[in-house]
Amino acid sequence: MKALRNAAGVLLTALFFFASPTYATSFTTDQSDLYYIAAESGWGIQLVQRGSDIFATLFVYDQNGNPTWYTATMDYTTNLTWTGTLYATTNGTYFGSPWNPATLIVTPVGTMTWQAPLVNGGILTYVVNGVTVVKNVVRQTLLIDDYSGHYAGYVHRDFTGCPTNGISEVPMTVDITQNGTAISILETFPSIGGSCTLTATVSEFGQMGDFQGSFVCSDGSGGTDEWSGVQVTISGISNRDMTTYTNPAGCANNGYFAGARVTTF
Repeated sequence: MKALRNAAGVLLTALFFFASPTYATSFTTDQSDLYYIAAESGWGIQLVQRGSDIFATLFVYDQNGNPTWYTATMDYTTNLTWTGTLYATTNGTYFGSPWNPATLIVTPVGTMTWQAPLVNGGILTYVVNGVTVVKNVVRQTLLIDDYSGHYAGYVHRDFTGCPTNGISEVPMTVDITQNGTAISILETFPSIGGSCTLTATVSEFGQMGDFQGSFVCSDGSGGTDEWSGVQVTISGISNRDMTTYTNPAGCANNGYFAGARVTTF
């Protein structure tokens, strides 16, 4: 990928030498998922993020071992940290009867804070009536996603330590075949010619995939590559970060790709 990706950098520099590119991003990496601790199966938390807010549903047990619900809407503060008031919801209507909102009691009991230093997990801190709990939780994996498909989009990369450095943004098509946790990714660059094939192993963390492996390109270059924070939907695929290392030693690039699912390239 060295020659191909450096060529992409040269092309972009020529086209946008006087331009300052801007990039539209979501607020943060999507925190929405189920989180748990594998050794403590039986309790957990679900986070749903919309913009800068996160709604949390915590299912735990009280001092007598009775199932207990807590909820919180947490606002973003700084440094990938959210915090908000924690509420207990009790005395709701029996599920077999028509809902009666007059029976519901919602009581503020403390606070909840979520810190997300890693894509695959975070630090949950909550306080219930003066009792503080701190847990390091991870995204709960339900299954290995199927990433197979044909995708067309753009790749953004930032080259450092290479013969040609700087920002590159070029069209890229991706053809993914998958067998269990084994995955093969054919990357083709229509605007500059050439292709690279990544052979990798899939790890799954909740809704996020991670591909790690080695690649070889049509020009004979190669190295190691990782796609992290991969999310696939019925309409397309994206990743949070692509980290590539090639020769010469120290040549690296970080970036991301997003593409629509298509039937033909």
